[in-house]
Amino acid sequence: MKIGLFADSHESDLAVSCRTRRPSLSYGKIKEAMAAFRAGGAELVICLGDLLDHCADRADDEREFIRLSEMIRSFGLPFYCVRGNHDCENFVEEDFYRIGKFQKPPFSETFGNKTLVFLDANYHDSGDRYLPQKIDWTNSWLPPEQAERLKAVLADPAVEEAVVFLHELLNPSADPRYLVRNAAEIRAILEKSGKVRRVYCGHYHKGMRETCNGISYVALPAMCEGEENRYEIVEL
Repeated sequence: MKIGLFADSHESDLAVSCRTRRPSLSYGKIKEAMAAFRAGGAELVICLGDLLDHCADRADDEREFIRLSEMIRSFGLPFYCVRGNHDCENFVEEDFYRIGKFQKPPFSETFGNKTLVFLDANYHDSGDRYLPQKIDWTNSWLPPEQAERLKAVLADPAVEEAVVFLHELLNPSADPRYLVRNAAEIRAILEKSGKVRRVYCGHYHKGMRETCNGISYVALPAMCEGEENRYEIVEL
């Protein structure tokens, strides 16, 4: 199966953010990517987090999110989104998934012999969920209940091969600021199952790819950086 992937669009009406980001271009970039995904035969699309950024006027955040999500749905492709830390700054979890009309992780979906596993590491290692104005983006963590759920999914005899998606990194050599704090524990779960060959995430805007113990860890480059568009169609 083919899936369309993009990460860190930071879409909003801001012309410039953090010196190098161009959030106001991301609406057009996402539209271009969605068209390319459809033309390229993608069966579904996944955003790997930080779909949104704040608008210049915070009162416009919901309006802009509705405009964006309606455009995405207009392409008729199943769309999944794992929240990133910036999405958590814009909206509490319930509002993000209500407005966007996206399915809320953690969950898994099976397509043929591939099971796609969606995780949410938007928690501090204290166990506190990310909330607007209460986020340390350098402190992300996958809660025990999600780790146990992941084990259960991978232990299911019906699951032949699984691919994992989340925003924050599990990559072994990643800068610790971008790394899920219990990443080593989560990687051990993936390795023990023998069913996971690929993990996709965002968060690290430069992007990085590495393989560890037979599993490829891919952090997609950010769509929002500069004027160039960045997205991928991958075959599972």
